[in-house]
Amino acid sequence: MKRLNRITPALACAALFAAAPSSAMPIVSGFDAGLEGWKAVGFDFDVNIALPPSLNITKTDNSADLAWDSGGDFDPAFDGNPGGFARFEDEITNPGSFLEAPAQFTGDLSSYAGQTIKYDHRIFNEGANATSVGPYVIMLISGDLNDLNAYVSVQDGPMLGEADTDWVTVSQTLDAANFTAVADVDLGIFDSAGSGITLSDIPLANFSTDKTFEEVLADVSSLIISFEMVDNNSTQVSETNGVDNVMLVPEPTSLALLGIGGLLAARRRR
Repeated sequence: MKRLNRITPALACAALFAAAPSSAMPIVSGFDAGLEGWKAVGFDFDVNIALPPSLNITKTDNSADLAWDSGGDFDPAFDGNPGGFARFEDEITNPGSFLEAPAQFTGDLSSYAGQTIKYDHRIFNEGANATSVGPYVIMLISGDLNDLNAYVSVQDGPMLGEADTDWVTVSQTLDAANFTAVADVDLGIFDSAGSGITLSDIPLANFSTDKTFEEVLADVSSLIISFEMVDNNSTQVSETNGVDNVMLVPEPTSLALLGIGGLLAARRRR
């Protein structure tokens, strides 16, 4: 038995390093005590049609749209999943709002390649005059916005009229199969006057994405998720969204193997 006890940890360690694709550990924002560094931002643009033509994209501060809600403090129906959450009240800010991650969700995320990014989302109130609900968007940006070295995942959002039903988990695998170069996506952006365009609507600008998905993942300067989901025909201020439990998580097998490694290390110390 003593010989088996010596062999088993060695085999387990070998399995750990052979099977685990990375040493990535979960990165989690649960909004239990505040916004945890998350910000509401928008994307504004200015088109220069002089030769050579250019598009200047800038990031705006839409902090007026965002607040932390401790959950259930004034209405049990407005609760996180569970507890606190990031709460969006549509103030008809132009350009529209996205949610930008804090620093721990940026940098070299190569160890999360093939792993999962997920968050919980809920539309508490679609508001009046709602005309449509947008898709769930997850965007990874590397470097300057105007280099357009960015990749985006676009998934179908809820149907109109499905507000205040329950929290929905939005999940995506971080790989090239699920993320598309932003230059190849009709991603709507809005100028400060509220005029909507999509990137493909400006043929004069150069929208080539020079970096591969893997290169962007290795140098993420900004991680963005959709936040303002409902089009209220620019007339209402009553749309309410919530976001909770944003996380980058390794696959369960990897976590289990990392747990085995920790147990073996503790065994050795004893």
